[in-house]
Amino acid sequence: MKKIILLLFICLKSQAQIQFWNTNASSKMPLFEVEWNKKTTIYTKVGKETKPMYVFNKTAVQTFNDHGKTKYQMTVENSDKIAKRIFEISYTHYRQTNIYLGYIKTTFVYHDKRPTKIVEEKFETLKNS
Repeated sequence: MKKIILLLFICLKSQAQIQFWNTNASSKMPLFEVEWNKKTTIYTKVGKETKPMYVFNKTAVQTFNDHGKTKYQMTVENSDKIAKRIFEISYTHYRQTNIYLGYIKTTFVYHDKRPTKIVEEKFETLKNS
């Protein structure tokens, strides 16, 4: 029983934070980070620096668990004077390779006459050695 509790603690501790890196190196959204059961942070490039831009005090909920993969999804919003931004965030854990693949679809609904813009980004984690 002690071994099971120790193994569970190590597994939860090792997955306390997950960083997803954009597969497009020139994207303005280079990464997002999930702090398990606490928050999700989306980073953006400002000049040559990468800075946290959007912090949501929630994480995606599990929506699928079968055939060697577990999928998580959530939708969050952010608004300012320029636009309303809708982030559809999902990521899937592939148990056989122990990697995650992520996806963010951002919908920009501008408050002026500009048309609505949709940006889709794909992310991956670094494989653990």
